[in-house]
Amino acid sequence: MTNLSTNVHCDTFKGVRVVSPLLHAFEFMSIVGNGTSEYDFLKEYAKNKAWDFDLNMVLDFIKLRENTVVITCPNEKIQWVNKGFTRMTGYGFNEAVGKSPNFLQGKETSLVTRQLIRERLNLRAPFSGQVINYRKDGGAYVCRVDILPVFNQDKVLSNFIALEHELV
Repeated sequence: MTNLSTNVHCDTFKGVRVVSPLLHAFEFMSIVGNGTSEYDFLKEYAKNKAWDFDLNMVLDFIKLRENTVVITCPNEKIQWVNKGFTRMTGYGFNEAVGKSPNFLQGKETSLVTRQLIRERLNLRAPFSGQVINYRKDGGAYVCRVDILPVFNQDKVLSNFIALEHELV
């Protein structure tokens, strides 16, 4: 199994409307130096986590890229972010891993939105909405956020996957 902390290069989804957990889980990634294909890496990760859906169903969507993808563990600590995350936020992979995604929130982030996100995640339910987040340089940006719980074959929560797209 490839370790998620491995140096990862990746691209992002573009123009994908969230319609199912399948669309969130996958994007092309290149593992530096080991020759693992982007799809094989994700397939291996999903197999290790025993995700309860077929990766082949999303191959057509993988080609559409430009959004930010964040994978967290069940306790909502970031395990992996894509290159789009770094472009949008200014935070590198190593700066984000291990933190809660709420480190991006700040004074203009709506308390109502924060509470709704918390409520939905506690229920292990999806969340969709607009959020004001903050870049590393302190600048605010508005993004559409879709967060989905991913369950394994035993119906146990395995991860949360968030797809974000900055609104212009």
